[in-house]
Amino acid sequence: MRDYYEALEELLSKTQTTHQTEDRSLEEAEGYILAEALTVNYDAPMFDNSAMDGYAVCDLNRTEWEIIGVVAAGDDVTATRLEPGQAVRIFTGAGIPANTDSVVPQENTTVTDSRVSVEQALKPSANIRRQGEELKKGDVLVSSHTVISPAAIGLLASQGYASVSCFKPLTLTLFSTGDELLSLTEPLTPGKIYDSNRPMLLSWLKHYAYLKVVNGGVLPDDYDTIKQALHQAAANADIIICSGGASVGDKDYVKQVLDELGTLEHWKLAIKPGKPFAWGNINNRCKVFLLPGNPVASYATTLLMTLPAIKYLAGLSIEKARPQKWKAQADFSIPNNKQGRRDFLRGTLSMTETGVWAAPVKGQGSHMLSGCVNADVLIEVPAHTNVEHGQWIDVYPLSHSF
Repeated sequence: MRDYYEALEELLSKTQTTHQTEDRSLEEAEGYILAEALTVNYDAPMFDNSAMDGYAVCDLNRTEWEIIGVVAAGDDVTATRLEPGQAVRIFTGAGIPANTDSVVPQENTTVTDSRVSVEQALKPSANIRRQGEELKKGDVLVSSHTVISPAAIGLLASQGYASVSCFKPLTLTLFSTGDELLSLTEPLTPGKIYDSNRPMLLSWLKHYAYLKVVNGGVLPDDYDTIKQALHQAAANADIIICSGGASVGDKDYVKQVLDELGTLEHWKLAIKPGKPFAWGNINNRCKVFLLPGNPVASYATTLLMTLPAIKYLAGLSIEKARPQKWKAQADFSIPNNKQGRRDFLRGTLSMTETGVWAAPVKGQGSHMLSGCVNADVLIEVPAHTNVEHGQWIDVYPLSHSF
């Protein structure tokens, strides 16, 4: 069996980022992956401006100044110049007149007729946002291979970008396999179960704007049917995911089909849940992932293996593609861990005065999907490694936040 970290790095090393790009308007770019680094077009701030409402004053050796005008945001102040003893009423965001030494907050002033005075000493350049203090023209504004967030949309808009180059979304076709599976529209009959993996993964994967997700339906345990379905899907899809068929049962035909249609690397991962996991391709183009049939194992291998590879393939940097991992303190103990595989327990997080704590939920079986619903994280417990209460451990956030 392969160690999880070794398998993940090998999977990522054998995945190549797409090179297909398209231009998208800024209003339609949120959630897509930026294909090229964008630079700063204008200094930010573009000009010296006031950080608050108050008075721009000249000559800090005084405590009183004559008010000679008003400057609001949007006003042209290029011809406005203060002389010693002069001040202007100024509003947040307004340009700073020449010779301004400081901006005094209005709440710290006393105004009598056309004069403004203060009681406390003033600091030079107080409450003035200087040109270029945040960004300098020519610097990198947003790095390539990152997801365009709402904050990035705002930043790009502030620099005048109306459109951006993004990686084209990848088409992903998702199948479930198994004679025992029923679609939700079918009546339940003896020996059958409803297919839960496909609806779960469909809803999960549709959160990513850079994926076009296709529902492939349920495939029976029939070699010819599976072969035809995968062959047809591979003609249009960049990625195929099959839930089920990754084990070594007599009716696990997906691996046999992939051996004929393309190439397959079958790993038995040294993790729990999720030992059966396979990865390969069809026609050296369409990437294929085989997930375990047990719901929690399917969930865990999607989070820990499949999604990182898909994100990297779709254009994310390898650092951003890897699963997020946090630190928490163990609110439990395992004094005599005889587990021979790296265990990923479903757990909850709690915040206390002493920090963040993680504790396993009830129901850790690979068929018990309720544990994922009630959990915040996967708690990593290395094989044959004891856990003491309070020690720092690694946790992986679940998909509740994308």
